[in-house]
Amino acid sequence: MKRIVLIIFAIYFVTVSQCFAASKYSQNFIRHFILCQSYKESKYNVAYNSHDTYEIKGYAPDGSGKCIYVETNSWQRGTYVTTCMFSQKQQEEYYRAMLNPDVKTSVLIKGMAFVDANEKAVYLKYYNNPKVCKSVKY
Repeated sequence: MKRIVLIIFAIYFVTVSQCFAASKYSQNFIRHFILCQSYKESKYNVAYNSHDTYEIKGYAPDGSGKCIYVETNSWQRGTYVTTCMFSQKQQEEYYRAMLNPDVKTSVLIKGMAFVDANEKAVYLKYYNNPKVCKSVKY
């Protein structure tokens, strides 16, 4: 009997964890992102043994209308800070990807087709575009 309960609990845990793992962002973060309102959240990423922080800084002070997003990943090999300045169109595309993170998407990254989960593919498209995102290792 205990074994059956443990199996049911394990199945439930895997199912629930996969539901929450669909997007790396919380619903609160996603709501703030589309409005480009200042917001910050952190979480531990078990897959990479890292501490990740996602932050919306608000609109760029230069009047460009770009939304500033900062992602900080701290792990054993150092800290990586990526700062992205999304135009309204880019912000809307990434927002739609956040809403449907698991749908397969094909994007061009440096002239090559890349197929992956929607949220990840769209982020990597901008991450690999130095006009949008810049990364620094500390």
